[in-house]
Amino acid sequence: MPEHNTDRERVEFALKTEQDGHEFYQMTSKRMTHKLARAAFVLLGKEELRHVELIEGLRKQMGGEGEAPTIETITRKALELGLKSIYESAQEDPVKDEMDPAMAYEKAIELEKQTTSLYAEYAKECDDDGAKRLFTVLLQEEEHHLNLLEDMHAYLTKPDEWFIDRDGILLDGG
Repeated sequence: MPEHNTDRERVEFALKTEQDGHEFYQMTSKRMTHKLARAAFVLLGKEELRHVELIEGLRKQMGGEGEAPTIETITRKALELGLKSIYESAQEDPVKDEMDPAMAYEKAIELEKQTTSLYAEYAKECDDDGAKRLFTVLLQEEEHHLNLLEDMHAYLTKPDEWFIDRDGILLDGG
């Protein structure tokens, strides 16, 4: 993981990380024929853009150019509700260079794990209270993203186990 010694360096790297995350999710969504996967990547791309806006607000505030950003945490439940509404209107654009949904989820899970680890480190290291608070919120939201991706990967790759875990079905008939 890169070494960032100042809050400003951390904020700049987080901004780049979220911008790259948005590009990844946008590119990936365009390569999906699987509607649910496409909807998930569209949703997560929008979430990354929201993070960009929060980090840009913090950067301006740290530079004396404005107020601290208003941070509204997005819950896992809100993400799932957003996914349902996006899924209902999933894009029908032609897909170029189709990507395997399971592989895309695996890559996204890997990236979210790295981002989660980065923000956990930043939340501990920051001196600026606003930066510490923002990285704590971003950490929580990235954990929600990670959990959502892992859940969707399980649904796609092990649907029988996913339904058993979700519904609490007992195999012994009890």
